[in-house]
Amino acid sequence: VHPTCSGSNVAEGFLLGGHVMRLFHGHDECLTVPTTGLKGEQPRLVNFEAGGAEVRARSLWRLEPLRISWSGSHIRWGQPFRLRHITTGQYLSLVQDQGLVLVEREKSDTKSTAFWFRASKEKLDSGPKRDIEGMGPAEIKYGDSICFVQHVNSGLWLTYQAPDAKSARLGPLKRRAILHQEGHMDDGLTLQRCQHEESQAARIIRNTTRLFRQFIRGLDSISGKNRVSAPIALPIEETAQTLQDLITYFMPPEEDLEHEEKQNKLRSLKNRQNLFKEEGMLILVLNCIDRLNIYNSAAHFSEFAGEEAGSAWKEILNLLYELLAALIRGNRSNCTQFSNNLNWLISKLDRLESSSGILEVLHCILIESPEALNLIEEGHIKSIISLLDKHGRNHKVLDVLCSLCVCNGVAVRTSQNLICDNLLPRRDLLLQTQMVNSVQSMRPNIFLGVSEGSAQYKRWYYELYIDQVDPFLTAEPTHLRVGWATTEGYSPYPGGGEGWGNNGVGDDLYSYGFDGLHLWSGRVPRAVASINQHLLMSDDVVSCCLDLGVPSISFRINGQPVQGMFENFNTDGLFF
Repeated sequence: VHPTCSGSNVAEGFLLGGHVMRLFHGHDECLTVPTTGLKGEQPRLVNFEAGGAEVRARSLWRLEPLRISWSGSHIRWGQPFRLRHITTGQYLSLVQDQGLVLVEREKSDTKSTAFWFRASKEKLDSGPKRDIEGMGPAEIKYGDSICFVQHVNSGLWLTYQAPDAKSARLGPLKRRAILHQEGHMDDGLTLQRCQHEESQAARIIRNTTRLFRQFIRGLDSISGKNRVSAPIALPIEETAQTLQDLITYFMPPEEDLEHEEKQNKLRSLKNRQNLFKEEGMLILVLNCIDRLNIYNSAAHFSEFAGEEAGSAWKEILNLLYELLAALIRGNRSNCTQFSNNLNWLISKLDRLESSSGILEVLHCILIESPEALNLIEEGHIKSIISLLDKHGRNHKVLDVLCSLCVCNGVAVRTSQNLICDNLLPRRDLLLQTQMVNSVQSMRPNIFLGVSEGSAQYKRWYYELYIDQVDPFLTAEPTHLRVGWATTEGYSPYPGGGEGWGNNGVGDDLYSYGFDGLHLWSGRVPRAVASINQHLLMSDDVVSCCLDLGVPSISFRINGQPVQGMFENFNTDGLFF
């Protein structure tokens, strides 16, 4: 072995062989593929897509150079390479009668999948260059170099299809990527390298998606959904091990870590969860669960799939629920999306063999998505309580019941009453309880707004006379807030509002309140000064002024001005 180079002279920020990257057209469109269902074997089209595609795993490509003398050397202008799509493992290829599509690795060849970068579309010498020893010169820079992609064998340029009636069905944010003899003047692409963790997650998505689809096809074949000559073998052992690995992959960070390190790991975990959700992993897991729930027991499943599969049926079903919980734990957007399946989830509680995993999923949803509390009905609570009779006093059942009672430190009276009515009678239970204050909101039936060219008054004023203040049951001082809120985001009930689950004015970013000592917004108090300063009490008169022209909100208490106000807030929606 006689090495000719080492990695010491690699130029930072330049394209190397084997890099995983995104190809951007302009500033908002990137080369990607559309999402597909279970039948992902057919050649897939390629689009230039705007919107959220630039942060999804399906827009990642791996550049694999051809005829190289040094692995990972700098990619030069006019050097042939192949583009492999990360989440499918397929290659970008020119196929006769189909155009530019993705093809499987086994069906691809160098002639149809070879491309190269050009600095311009001018006719250049495309003759073979002699191999350059070592890493070669650094020529293509991320985010700076404008690259025109040309198919080596045909000489066609990568471009986008001009809008017409047929392509308009793809939507305004998608344009079909094609190969054309001339293309457009703005066909230049810029490159953006992805992070190592992102490319690693994309490869895991590719492998697990392929395994789960094979598992689902196998379940369909033994149940008779898909008529096949011979049943497809179920990858039982591989599926169980993969599920365990994925659960470990989505484990939250340890509690004893330093704050900064813990926040970085939590951010990384949420990014992985979002990547898996966008690639349809939640749907695949749900499909697996639905197909396994067709069978009543392990013995029933073994009649169709064999003894080995029957013995692993309960384990795989529980692991699927645990993976589902891991995919949504601590991720508010994933929990909110999955809360729409609350009826489906609670209906599965009758299955004793998997109720432990179901309770874990339900607990994650109720903790991270308070909106789900608004969907809870008496039948749901009865189903959860019935598990105490089946499992005994399981701590997971009690954790779920606790999360139904309190939302962000505020009592949910409806759930509390339903649980007490259905849990305590005919049961010898001693519950450790704690007094939690009940917070209520009251609003008028007059709504105010402003728009350009409107003749509506922009300054409004009202006074509130406090007749009587009832003290809290706890040691906390009585807390009364007065102010303004907007219909754009304020929802005064448990689980309402933009990410807060608020009950009172000032608990979110769409309401602004005053309690006598503080101005409240976004659940953050800011101390203000006034004459005879005190919390609002009986016989106080509070004046609330709203000026939508500035905009500003100011207060007076018993005629004395408060030294502080809200300014430059969002005026979208109607104020009340």
